[in-house]
Amino acid sequence: MKAVIMAGGKGKRISIYKPFLNVCGKPLVSWVYDAASSITSEVYLAISNRHPLFPIFEHSVFKILNTYDNDYVEDLMLIINKLGFPLLVLPIDVAFLTTDVLRYLINSCHADICSLIYEDDFLGISYWRGNDFNNYMNVHFKGKKIYNVNTWDKYIKANHECNKQ
Repeated sequence: MKAVIMAGGKGKRISIYKPFLNVCGKPLVSWVYDAASSITSEVYLAISNRHPLFPIFEHSVFKILNTYDNDYVEDLMLIINKLGFPLLVLPIDVAFLTTDVLRYLINSCHADICSLIYEDDFLGISYWRGNDFNNYMNVHFKGKKIYNVNTWDKYIKANHECNKQ
């Protein structure tokens, strides 16, 4: 299995530097990378070489997958064609993501494409075993909190969880 972290966001809602925002003393990108790298040695970062953060990530721990940076679906199809299946797709901005959560998604997935849902919140985390878009399921996770930090409100709420985790 391979994992890819999607890093092509424009930063309109929070900031282009959102991957480096700290939640409980840990950058968002580290929450995601640490969880993914503990279940696979092949962790890629999908980003365009035109993206403002590309120079920062270019010489990092990531294997870089250059994307078109036109739209998410087009980039995702490019990535799937390059990496194949099974593939774990992750956004770069999920706080409190753990290996156990990713294993739960993988073990609960009984379709070609499975998306992780937490408290009715789509997290942007998916597991691809194939490309039959009609063979899709949501995997609902109940347990410790997970935050897809897409707004300042979610960022503040995530940081309020620090003493509870």
